[in-house]
Amino acid sequence: MEAEIWVEKYRPKTLDEVVDQEEVVKRLKNYVKQKNIPHLLFAGPPGTGKTATAIALTRDLFGENWRDNFIELNASVSKDTPILVRIDGQIRRVTFEELDKIYFKDSNEEYVKVDNLEVLTVDRNYKVAWAKVSTLIRHWVPKILRIHLEGGGVIELTGNHSVMILSEEGLKAIKASEIKEGEYLLSFTAELEGNLNVIDLSDYGSKVVTSRTVVLNDLELNENSSWVFGLYTAGGAVGFKGNTSGQIVYTVNAEEQNLANRIGNFADYYNIGVYENYTTSGFNRERLSAKQIRILSTQLAKFFRDNFYDGNGFKAKNKRVPSFMFSAKLENRLSYLKGLYEGDGYGEWGNVIRIFSVSKDLLIDVAWLARISGIESSIFDREVRLIWRGKMNWKKSDLLPAKPIISLIEKIEKKIKGNWRYEFRHQLYDGRDRISKDTLKRIVKMIDEYELSENEKKIFELLKKLACTDLHALKVKKIEIVDYDDYVYDVSVPNNEMFFAGNIPILLHNSDERGIDVVRHKIKEFARTAPIGGAPFKIIFLDEADALTPDAQAALRRTMEMYSKTCRFILSCNYISRIIEPIQSRCAVFKFKPVPPEAMKKRLKEIAEKEGVKITDDALDALVYIANGDFRKAINALQGAAALGEVVTAEAIYQITATARPEEMRKLIETALSGKFLEARQILDRMMVEYGMSGEDIVSQLFREIISSNLDERVKVMLIDKLGEIDFRLTEGAHDRIQLDAYLAYLATIGKKLS
Repeated sequence: MEAEIWVEKYRPKTLDEVVDQEEVVKRLKNYVKQKNIPHLLFAGPPGTGKTATAIALTRDLFGENWRDNFIELNASVSKDTPILVRIDGQIRRVTFEELDKIYFKDSNEEYVKVDNLEVLTVDRNYKVAWAKVSTLIRHWVPKILRIHLEGGGVIELTGNHSVMILSEEGLKAIKASEIKEGEYLLSFTAELEGNLNVIDLSDYGSKVVTSRTVVLNDLELNENSSWVFGLYTAGGAVGFKGNTSGQIVYTVNAEEQNLANRIGNFADYYNIGVYENYTTSGFNRERLSAKQIRILSTQLAKFFRDNFYDGNGFKAKNKRVPSFMFSAKLENRLSYLKGLYEGDGYGEWGNVIRIFSVSKDLLIDVAWLARISGIESSIFDREVRLIWRGKMNWKKSDLLPAKPIISLIEKIEKKIKGNWRYEFRHQLYDGRDRISKDTLKRIVKMIDEYELSENEKKIFELLKKLACTDLHALKVKKIEIVDYDDYVYDVSVPNNEMFFAGNIPILLHNSDERGIDVVRHKIKEFARTAPIGGAPFKIIFLDEADALTPDAQAALRRTMEMYSKTCRFILSCNYISRIIEPIQSRCAVFKFKPVPPEAMKKRLKEIAEKEGVKITDDALDALVYIANGDFRKAINALQGAAALGEVVTAEAIYQITATARPEEMRKLIETALSGKFLEARQILDRMMVEYGMSGEDIVSQLFREIISSNLDERVKVMLIDKLGEIDFRLTEGAHDRIQLDAYLAYLATIGKKLS
C-alpha cells in the first residue's frame, strides 16, 4: 500500500473522472471546448468535489502547464512551533513539522484539506474551545521573526502573519511586523473538560500467557494511576531482557517510603508483582540511600516504552507527557502533574512549583497541560514553573492590558455608580500597564446596564466578557529577525480564523489569506502576469469564499472586473447565501449535490480493490452513513480503517470516526423517551468513552436519527427545537455532559407526557 493520502491519490485528474456531478461536468466541458470560461461560483456541501472539479477543469484547459496558471490562496509560523491539536478526536501536542508529515504527501503541495483536525481557539465569549480546521497551509520563506515574551514564551512567524491583540473593539488582528517591544500578546489558562477514563492495553498483551502472567485488557485512568504516570515521567525507566521480560523501575529516596507505598498500591490493585530493593545513589556509592521499586509486567513496560518517549530513544532527554493525559479528566491531569512534581520538582504545590527536565519537549508538554488545567505556566532553561490562581499577586494569568479597558470605561463612566478611578489608580497615575480581572469585575458591578444606550450596552457586554475571559496578557520582551529558509505554516479555522500556538500558547490569527489585504494585493500580483499556453487567462481558486469578510468580498468584486482579461476566478463556498449579490451576479453558478449512496459505494469499492483491501457490505453502508454525502470523509475513513486489519468492517469505521452505530443512537432516543433516564445515561456514557464522541458529535447524530425516525411529526418538532437550543449552548462553551444529560431528562419528561 503506498504511503499517500487516498483523497489526493484518487482525486479526479480530468472532468471525466468527477463522480456523479453530470450537469456540472457537462457545462464545464463546453467551456473547455471553447477555451474560455466566465468567473465561476461552485456551491455545495463539503466533500462533494468542488476543489477537485476546479483542478480537473484547470488540467483540461492547460494540460501539463496547469500549475503555472492556477493559484490557491498561504501560511506562516515556523515548523518547530508547538501546537495542541485533536486528530480524529485524540489530543496530541505536536509541531507544525509533525503535522506536515501527517497531512502533506506531495512535496509540491502548499494547501491540503483536512477534516479530522481541530485546534484550540476562543469562542465569542472569549472562552477557550476546540474548533475544526479546514485547511493546512505552507509556503517557503527566507527569514522569520522570533518574538520573545515574558515567562519564556517564544513564537516564530513571518512578519505578515497576524497575531491577536486586545483593542477597544475587542480582539483585533494585526501583522506581527507591527508588534513592538513592550506591547502585549494574548495567552490563556482554562479548565478544559476531559472524558478519557480507560486506557486500552490490548495491543500490549503477551501472546504467550502462563498461569503466572497477568494480562490487562485495559487500565483505569484515575487519580492514583495518573500520579504513578507523572512520577514515572519524572524519573522512571523501563528495562527488558529480550522482548519477553520487562519491568518498570522507579527510584526514590530511601526516606520517601510514602512514594514507594503508592507505587506498590497501584501494582497490587492489578495483581502485578512488585520488587523493592535499596541501592546506592549517584552521589555516594557506599551508602544505600535510594530505593528501587520494580513493577514486574512486560505488558506495562511496553506500554510505558511506547507512550512516554519521543520515539528517538528511552533516556531522560526523550521523555514526553503521554498524549492520553491531555484527554484525561481535570482531576487526573492535576494528579499527573503532582506525581511529576513529587518526582522531580521543587516548591509548594498549590502556590508556585518548579519542575525540572533535560527534555525540552517534556517542558513544553507540561506547560500546555498545565494551561488547559487552569494553571499558569512559564518555561525557562531546563525547567517549567506552575503558578496557581490567587496565590501570587503578580500572577500574569489574572491580568489584561490596561489601556484599551480604561478607554472603554471612559466612554461609559457617567453610568458607573462608584469611584472607578480609585480602583484603577495604579494604572492611571503610577504607570502600571495591566489590570486584574477581579478589579474589572468590581467595576462591571458598578454599572447599571438598564440605564445604558445601545452603544453603551455593547461596551458593557465586552467588559463583562473580558472580566471572565480565559485570556490574559503577556508582554513582548524582544523581537529578532532570523535567517530561516524553510516552510512556514498556517491553519484555517472557518468562521473564526484564530488558534493558539507556541511553547507558551499565543493567540494567532490566520495570516489574512481571506482578508482584504490579500484580495487587494496578492491576487492582483498574480493577475498581472501573463498565462502560459492553453488558454488566454489564468485561474485563481478561492476556496471557502463564504468566509471572506464583506469588505474583502467588495474588494474582490472590483478586482474581478479589473483583471477579467487575464484572470478567471473560481469561488468555492458551502453557503451561497453568504456571498454578496454583486459577486453572485458576476459568476456562473454551479450547484454541487451530495454524492448519492450508490455512486459513493461504487467508487469506494474501486479504491478498495486498487489498494488490495477487502471491505464488507456492512462497512460500505457504514462509510455512506458517516460520510452523509461527503466523499472526502468517506475516503479518509476507508484509509484509516484499512490500516487496522486485512478486512475493513463496519465496527472499524464507526470506531475511527467517533460515530455511534445508528441503531445505538436510536436505542438511546427510545430508552430516554420510555422514561428510563439512568439507563439512557449509561448508553450515553458508553458512546462518549468507547467512541470518543464529543457533545457536538452526539447532537449532530441525534438530529439525523430524529429526522429519520417514525416519531409523530409534532414530537419531532419538540425534540428538534430543544436539540437546537442544546446545540447553541454547546457552541457558546457550555459543559457538554451537563447539556446532554439535560436533553435526556427532557426526552424522559416528554415520553411520560406522551404515554
